[in-house]
This record gives sequence, C-alpha cells and structure tokens, in this order.
Amino acid sequence: MAVITDINALSTNQALNGPDGTVDPPSTLDDQLRYHGAFIAQLRDGFGTPVGAALQIMGTTAPTGWLKANGALVSRTTYAALFAFASAQGLVTEVAWAATDFGRFSVGDGTTTFRLPDLRGMFTRGLDESRGLDAARVIGVDQAASNAPHVHAVTDPGHTHTVTDPGHIHNMDPQGSHAHNYTGQAPQPGVGAGVGGNQVYGPSASTTDPVGNHTHNLTGAATGITLVARVTGITLVTQGTEGRPRNVAYPWYVKF
Repeated sequence: MAVITDINALSTNQALNGPDGTVDPPSTLDDQLRYHGAFIAQLRDGFGTPVGAALQIMGTTAPTGWLKANGALVSRTTYAALFAFASAQGLVTEVAWAATDFGRFSVGDGTTTFRLPDLRGMFTRGLDESRGLDAARVIGVDQAASNAPHVHAVTDPGHTHTVTDPGHIHNMDPQGSHAHNYTGQAPQPGVGAGVGGNQVYGPSASTTDPVGNHTHNLTGAATGITLVARVTGITLVTQGTEGRPRNVAYPWYVKF
C-alpha cells in the first residue's frame, strides 16, 4: 500500500491510509499514524455531522462532503450513504416532489438516481410534531405564504380639502317666463288717471295678488371646478409579492 504524503489523500477509513502496519514496520507506529490520519480526515470532511444534515454555508461552492440542496438528481451508488438515509426516511414520487414535496428526497429514475431536496429561496421551520402551533404539517412539504388576521390603525392629525374654482357663470333669465294673475276693480269716476298706458287705481281699488303666481326658468352651467384632497399622517408601504422579514440569503447544503 502506498504511503500517504498528502492530507487530501487521507480517507476516513483508517485501513485505506497506508502504509500497511503488517508489512512495513514498526507496525505500532504505522497504526498510530493511520489512526491520526483518519481522524484528521474526519475533521476535514465534517466529523460528527450526520448524513442527511442540512446546513447553510456562506459560499456557493459545496465544501467536501456536502451537496447543494438544489433538487438535483444524483447517483445512488456514488452517494450510497445518503441514499440509504433518504430511503429510510421514505422517498416520494417525482410527481409529488414536483408539486409540494420538494423538501424531501424523491425516487429519481427509480433505478440509478434519486433526487435531492430543493431548498433554494426557502425559509425552513421546526416541524410541529403535535405541538399545535403549526398543526397537521408533513415533513418536507411546501406551505404557502399566509398572513394572520390583523387590523391597521390610522391616525389622522387633521386635514383639509381645498376647492379651487377658476370661475363660473349661471346663465339665467332675470324675469323668466311667468304670468301675473291680477284681480282689481274698475276705476271710479274722478279717481286715478292713466299713466303711460298703465292703469293706476285709486284708494278704493283693491288687489288680491300684486305679483301673481309665476315661475322663473333658470339655466345654469358650472365648469372648471377642481377638488384637491390632502391627507396627512398616513404611511403606505409598497406591496410586494411575498411576506418576509429583513434577511440575507445563503445556499443550503446536505451532508452525504
């Protein structure tokens, strides 16, 4: 077995980190070197992190031992440990995965591949598991956005409405079409005289309606009236396509 001279060539399997102690003495020293080499390799590859763990990492390149949780199809043999973990959790069909179950592993092509969860652009949440805060949830299944019932209080410190009238006219007949119903007595001899063709009656004359019943026909027109409204103290927040807290984004990875 070749002697390991580069840490990148070390394996987490001690038996693969030669030289072979049974051939190349001293065996005790060789075993210790292999043991420490394997330990270093485990630290390098995420020692103690279980297969199937999900983690956000501050970079777009997957570190050793991790795959991006991006919904890709991967080999069942190349990632045998992860496939065994996924199978133990239960694989979903491709149809279910594409619809709502994209937070789980799928059967892939059914023979040589399986599909990773797709956590791109997603927030994750603790599974309720009968607590009652997020009831009836199934692991890895998408949940649509929602807003709880709420009210918005509006404080209006006072405002005015300004009416701007650039000027307008009313077209009308000062008299209008009307009639005078007049009841009077004929002038008595020696009393009164005709004035300008209008009969003026004396003191003994009587009238029952000095004006008469009449109507006024008015024609009006109003143009150029503008209403200007001013509202103060109300703040409107631009509506987006989702509800979200302030955040930064990092890729999700899964341990294999």
